Amino acid sequence: MRSNIAKQILQETPEETKIFVTMYADILVRIKQLMKEKKMTQKSLAEKLDKQPSEINKWLSGKHNLTLKSIAKMQTQFTEPIFYVPMTSRVESKDEYKSHFTVYRNKPIPKNIQFKDFALSGSVSKTYQPVANGDC
Repeated sequence: MRSNIAKQILQETPEETKIFVTMYADILVRIKQLMKEKKMTQKSLAEKLDKQPSEINKWLSGKHNLTLKSIAKMQTQFTEPIFYVPMTSRVESKDEYKSHFTVYRNKPIPKNIQFKDFALSGSVSKTYQPVANGDC
């Protein structure tokens, strides 16, 4: 059970601080997961990034703020995304049906998108045209 002081501190913590801490922790967990998968140590990552091991240690212990540039440099070494930025795109069909879906790879949307509409009477295959190609 949390103490009253801890509850009060949490209540007074700004929402953006809570979001920042959660996001930062998620990114660190992902980086450490990728390091483990790629069999990288902090020292080997530091060498590949032309950084001191102490700087990598600060990044991964939360003692120094990660920049998007440093995350991008790490991602080039992992050859896998550290995090995804979902993009919502709107598509329209000839029958003016409008829908939204999320794209997780930030790649251009194909010109014709095929998927099925499921109804109680069966499924109907439709082709949809993107309204915007990732510029939503």
